[in-house]
Amino acid sequence: MNIEEKIKWNKCKNCGFLQHTTHLRCLQCKSDKFESIEASGICKLLTYTILNALPMEFRDQESYALGVVEFKNGVKALGQLANKDNLKTGMLLQPIYKKICNDLNGTEVYSYIFKPLE
Repeated sequence: MNIEEKIKWNKCKNCGFLQHTTHLRCLQCKSDKFESIEASGICKLLTYTILNALPMEFRDQESYALGVVEFKNGVKALGQLANKDNLKTGMLLQPIYKKICNDLNGTEVYSYIFKPLE
């Protein structure tokens, strides 16, 4: 059974700048004091691309869409889009945590995909 992971970013306690959790210091003011901010709810599509030369893990697909989304609290994420058709920047999407592929060792890989609101 796979436990759903949360999309998290760091918010600088000094200046409020949002950034990815891999940075040890604020990219804006250099502070090292952060609070964790969790993405939730719906998000909007900022940009996207269609991948036609896929990694081996996705050999069962012809192509897929990959997008950058932003949640209402400013947290951004990169992930697969549920479909490739009728995509428009600014459209609203719902995150869904699910199996996206098997890695090259056959282990199931889970992540968020983003599905347009109906």
